[in-house]
Amino acid sequence: MDNKKIAVGVDIGTTTISGIVLDAGQKQVLQIYNVPNDSKITSENSWEFMQSPERIWEIVRELLDDILANYSVTSIGVTGQMHGILLISPDGEALSPLYTWQDMQASLGENSSCEQLENLTNTRVPAGYGLATLYHLIQKNMVPKKPYVTGTIMDFITMKLCGLSRPVMHITNAASWGLFSTSLNEFDADLLEKAGIAEAVLPLVTAQKKVIGDYQNIPVAVAIGDNQAAFMGSVTHPEISVLINVGTGSQVSVLSKELPKEESLLVEARPFDGKQLLYSGSCLCGGRSYALLEQFFRRFATKCGLENKPYFDVINSLAKEGLASGNIVNISTTFAGTRENPNLRGVISQIGEENFTPEAFAAGLLIGMTEELYQLYQKMPHDGITKLVASGNGVRKNPVLRQVIEEVFRMELTIPDHTEEAAFGAAMFGIEAR
Repeated sequence: MDNKKIAVGVDIGTTTISGIVLDAGQKQVLQIYNVPNDSKITSENSWEFMQSPERIWEIVRELLDDILANYSVTSIGVTGQMHGILLISPDGEALSPLYTWQDMQASLGENSSCEQLENLTNTRVPAGYGLATLYHLIQKNMVPKKPYVTGTIMDFITMKLCGLSRPVMHITNAASWGLFSTSLNEFDADLLEKAGIAEAVLPLVTAQKKVIGDYQNIPVAVAIGDNQAAFMGSVTHPEISVLINVGTGSQVSVLSKELPKEESLLVEARPFDGKQLLYSGSCLCGGRSYALLEQFFRRFATKCGLENKPYFDVINSLAKEGLASGNIVNISTTFAGTRENPNLRGVISQIGEENFTPEAFAAGLLIGMTEELYQLYQKMPHDGITKLVASGNGVRKNPVLRQVIEEVFRMELTIPDHTEEAAFGAAMFGIEAR
């Protein structure tokens, strides 16, 4: 048994659930755990993205129990995928699937639930955001008749860990649902009333770094959003840094005390610590764009009788050659639309005989991914930003993407020494909450 007092951070991602073990005094990584998130619920409908909360709870509990069997733990912090929502019974049982941030059902058809909600509240809440999904479920009579509460998957997990009867939600997650007042740090009661959403079904909201209960006598902090956690876990000079994260989606983030000049779905001013705002712009495809290209090439390869395996290394090599050639295809990577326009689709242009090549397409896609982020960055307060930090496996595993990011942002890129930056940030948050 290791007698060190240590902190644990858990990150409930869309595809992976990660745990990190930190020396609480030195903030030194002792061990990292990665478990596939195999909780996906298959659906015949392409617009539905659901996961099993019970399966996620099982994975997290087994992960924590494994850590606790080997370390003397002083605090537990939790983060994970933002925006998503599930319905929960007061005794902590899931009454619905987890409708993830990728779920688009609220935007379907003429006079969609998102459009109805905007008409009622004069506020745009994109599909995939918790209160757009909840409004849709209420309109379609898909909520239970018996009492229920709601939460993000992280709120559900901390509720289960601590044995609570109602989830406690940090402002970093509450703002990701929509109909939230960043000036008051709470859901907008007037907008909720217009939408017909009862406050009683929402979690308790806090702006504090606080312990909300314990698991096996170890303090558990309120869960925080993965965007904010990744910023905390990646950036050492927050006021002068821009953070890029590339995973399934991708994000660019800047910390500022400056209030937003106008409401925007492309660049959100998210709560950070109750005093500062984390400006964040998200691309719905992000790293998934590159995965789509890999799937394209893999299908061709298997049709040619080659092994059905990942070909990212080959595509990276092609992209490097494409960059060196200068003959690059222009690609807009909005393959899944944007928060502002879900129906927008990608565009491939400037194709000629000289660049109708896999090299040009691979390089063009990486440039398109990065320029989409850079355009969002230009809409943020960024005076005085001198440091460029990148996190996420999409950056770590792709040296060509790192080169492109440096060229587009015109700054030298640094990557944190530790991986699992969001879990690292959650662990630090858990330490500070004690």
